[in-house]
Amino acid sequence: MSSKTFKLSAIAATVFTALSANAAIYNVTQYAPEGTNVDTYGVAIQQSASGESCWDSGSTCPTSDVIAETQKNPQGFNYRDEAPFFLRYGFDYLDDGQDGFETYCYRFLGYTDSICDDWASEQWQGYTYERAGNYDNVIAYSQPIDPSNPLFIENTAVNAYNQDGTIIGNVRDGSTSRNRAFVGGSLLNDDVHTDSDFEASHAWAQVSDGSKTYTVGSVSRNNSTRSNTTSSKATIWVNNTANEINWVSAEADGWVIPQGSARDIVVDGSTIYAVGYNSNDEERLIASVFTSTDSGSTWSNRFVSNFRYDVEDDYANSVLTSVNENNVAIGTAKMNEARNGAYANTLFYVPNVASPRYTEFSGSIFFSGANGKAGAINNFNEVVGTIDYETHREINGNPRAQRGFIAPLSISGSANSPRDVFSNTAYYLDDLTNDGSASSSNNQYRIFEASDINDAGIISGTAYYCAGGYDTTAIDSPCSGQTESVVAVQLTPIADATNADIQTRPQTEVTVSRKGGSLNWMLLTILGFIRFRKK
Repeated sequence: MSSKTFKLSAIAATVFTALSANAAIYNVTQYAPEGTNVDTYGVAIQQSASGESCWDSGSTCPTSDVIAETQKNPQGFNYRDEAPFFLRYGFDYLDDGQDGFETYCYRFLGYTDSICDDWASEQWQGYTYERAGNYDNVIAYSQPIDPSNPLFIENTAVNAYNQDGTIIGNVRDGSTSRNRAFVGGSLLNDDVHTDSDFEASHAWAQVSDGSKTYTVGSVSRNNSTRSNTTSSKATIWVNNTANEINWVSAEADGWVIPQGSARDIVVDGSTIYAVGYNSNDEERLIASVFTSTDSGSTWSNRFVSNFRYDVEDDYANSVLTSVNENNVAIGTAKMNEARNGAYANTLFYVPNVASPRYTEFSGSIFFSGANGKAGAINNFNEVVGTIDYETHREINGNPRAQRGFIAPLSISGSANSPRDVFSNTAYYLDDLTNDGSASSSNNQYRIFEASDINDAGIISGTAYYCAGGYDTTAIDSPCSGQTESVVAVQLTPIADATNADIQTRPQTEVTVSRKGGSLNWMLLTILGFIRFRKK
């Protein structure tokens, strides 16, 4: 008998649309200041004022600015990282040029040789472009988006808005420094930046306790044990005075170089907590909480404990990236060993930074071995980030496709709880923008990264854009006849949306085989549903 195989996708997507109400809980707005031929990433959202909310019709939904960064070439050495590849021996790989990028891919990504070769070539070319003196690769824009008025004209990384709307990040300073911390439109200038061994600085967040202002980041200095390398320390600027936090029994030793950075900060009464990473006596980069009880004059370091696997053998690095006013922090840990077919970037959270313990995210989207990226957490304990939605093996294979997500954390004793619309369930953001219509504006986007969320519920992120709409509402629908673009997006909650409005997008990957002239049982079931609906 002959065997015929056909896709269930078109039928499933059509039936799904027929059985669903036209609803969603977020609307999508895009930003592409240099046009859709240039990749644009949404990296930060303006904070909302107390009491502002987009979920309830009786509340005030603020107009929140998005920071959009355009990128022409891969960065190679990420502008946000203190060390190449975020490794204690990252400079060793960088010294090897393109071969070093290939080695990293083979060892820590594990893709096929041909994919690693292509990836390494693209990353190295992007880094070479910068080394040649071209510093206009990544340009940041704030709203109102004006292509003729970027925030800075050289490679820029905007990391956050503070409460008064000031932006914080780092920017290229011509041929002087690859990274210089800035707040607002000005570089941070203090005694540290005039030191003879100063090399770079990063700024990540800022908060005020009413009398002092605290800016967190890092300072990198020339490494005396090896040329063309830098070591960094987590740094908290109290007003304009830098406090560099020492490593924990670590020291630079040839190609192994300790690093540190503070990535976010919160004031809790008389105690200040900053989160990030620091180096231990093995020079490993380990997620850390920095604490001060004397208004920032002195700082202690505490590593996150209770990791699922052995820190010394199983993790290449870990970092806390965001903390909220409930003292809940989120982070990412890079696996040094394969798990479920991938060298995963595992997501985790700390329920209370006063006693920082590793806790895994729960929910079906956080499967074992999934690669993730922690974005941000708001004061309702709602976390956004990026996670794999494909589950195939990456080792000796190809990268998994990813999607942005939101995950509510219900934590005992926390001052705020996530909103009821999520029903304590983690979702791909694509499911929350699905209104069941292939012709709708929302169906032009597939959100593959979520970077930030404010208390009003507005999210910044990055999406694939298919002008005119994807073929179906499926999460992996093709974009026939169009070239997908990468655009910055803002997701705004729809007032009075409820959990009942959430519609999971179908997938088009499932194939159904039939033999001879008989119909598959699944197809018959679907057709039965159609007949029932007609009645």
